[in-house]
Amino acid sequence: MRMTIARFLIAAGCAGGIAASLSAADPVKTSAQGIYTDAQAAEGAELYQASCAACHGAALGGSMETPPLNGKWVANWSGKPMSQVVDYISHAMPLYAPGSLSPEDNAKIVAYLLKANGMPAGAAMLPSDPAALAKLRFDVARRYEPKP
Repeated sequence: MRMTIARFLIAAGCAGGIAASLSAADPVKTSAQGIYTDAQAAEGAELYQASCAACHGAALGGSMETPPLNGKWVANWSGKPMSQVVDYISHAMPLYAPGSLSPEDNAKIVAYLLKANGMPAGAAMLPSDPAALAKLRFDVARRYEPKP
């Protein structure tokens, strides 16, 4: 009996160590840690005005028919992988031409949305590759409150 418990404890310890080393090797970075560049967001702002502002408003405020892309929108996506955010936008938007923007353009628009909602820029561009986006999380740190 003691030998069985000892083996269980050793196995559990090994499994925990392996899980810890895997998570430490590939940490998740969040949108509150700067996952886009200012230049990327600037390009995204131009794309947003051309492709999104007619429905969502120039200042992201939405309308009676379309949701705002600030405030509650940020809260709805918080904690989700960035791959889900970009995937939704790339398949559902723009409303009258879904899927018409390139993956790179969708990433630029999301970079603009992050900046417009008070999340900091960083040194690396927000990737457009789904596998790379899956390693990033849409998250809001308490000090980065959405702009009204």
